[in-house]
Amino acid sequence: MADSYLERVAGELADLAIADQAATGDEHIVENIGEILGSSSQTLQEAFLTAVRVRRAEARARKVLSERAVKPVRVKSRLLPDENQPAQQTDEAITLGSGDDPRQPAPPSAEDEAFADVLNTLDEFLHSDETDDAASPSVAPGRPSRK
Repeated sequence: MADSYLERVAGELADLAIADQAATGDEHIVENIGEILGSSSQTLQEAFLTAVRVRRAEARARKVLSERAVKPVRVKSRLLPDENQPAQQTDEAITLGSGDDPRQPAPPSAEDEAFADVLNTLDEFLHSDETDDAASPSVAPGRPSRK
């Protein structure tokens, strides 16, 4: 339990310090927070500095991957099977990245549309102006909730 609390506190402090650094441009905020933590708890200081390094490394890796996603890349894979067939050794190349603009959203799937429909229904229900309970039918398990 102590480890999860330690990691949670260190992670929250790392998020706050990185956000403050981005907002103010103060490059020494992480060092200052680390020194403050180290004067009381070396364990928390190490967890904080590790959390900062992990978050910065993740940001750099995501940036590189997003830049590479714009360019189509051909990779040979003998491990990735087709949808319904077992993995076979093949010399066919697999294309990673479509070359499309990554800022363009993918077309919504049926699941996305169903989820959006549920959210719209919930929003309509929560924002309905009907205050007369007698005029509005109640929702029962045997009846659909839509009008």
